[in-house]
Amino acid sequence: MTKTLEGVLVKAPYRRQTFSDDQLQEFLACADPQDGPHYFMDNFFHIQHPTQGKMLYHPFSYQKRLIETYHSNRYSISMMPRQTGKSTSAAGYILWYAMFIPDSTILIAAHKYTGAQEIMQRIRFAYELCPDHIRAGATSYNKGSIDFENGSRIVSATTTETTGRGMSITLLYCLDGETTTVKIRNKQTLTEEKITLQDLYIKLYNPQKIIE
Repeated sequence: MTKTLEGVLVKAPYRRQTFSDDQLQEFLACADPQDGPHYFMDNFFHIQHPTQGKMLYHPFSYQKRLIETYHSNRYSISMMPRQTGKSTSAAGYILWYAMFIPDSTILIAAHKYTGAQEIMQRIRFAYELCPDHIRAGATSYNKGSIDFENGSRIVSATTTETTGRGMSITLLYCLDGETTTVKIRNKQTLTEEKITLQDLYIKLYNPQKIIE
């Protein structure tokens, strides 16, 4: 363990660690490429409940489907109402992804910085409560970003025209905010257009339209 500048205890990187048989099995279950996210979130992902305080996250069936959608699809658009646990589900999946998929760059982008910071706060809270045999060591640990010993990192930012530029992004989680339209850029022609989320969904899942 090591203490950061903020006085938070995180796991020190690049240190040898001894596992018991049970701990090794738990780690391997978390690292499973198929069921790992669900096992991790069921057993090691803590949240701050508004009335019950700290507790393990046990997703409802629709939240399990949301997590599975993140995990099984390259693109996903979730049009969900407030207070349905979508941010919590995303935070858990992002934390799992960063710790168990090496050399990943994960960008959390939001219309307002407070939105991105809310996701990061949930990630930090859960990470600090993970046992050392599960969590990865952190080489850098800040409010806006976390770098892990496995080469992965999580970065939060507001959405601007240059957000993510120069980054080789592995996973992008974008909070749309209160608008139903977004601006996209064609990588081949560099042209920009505003598009509704419904039309963007159609383009993402229709290869012919993506080419056009």
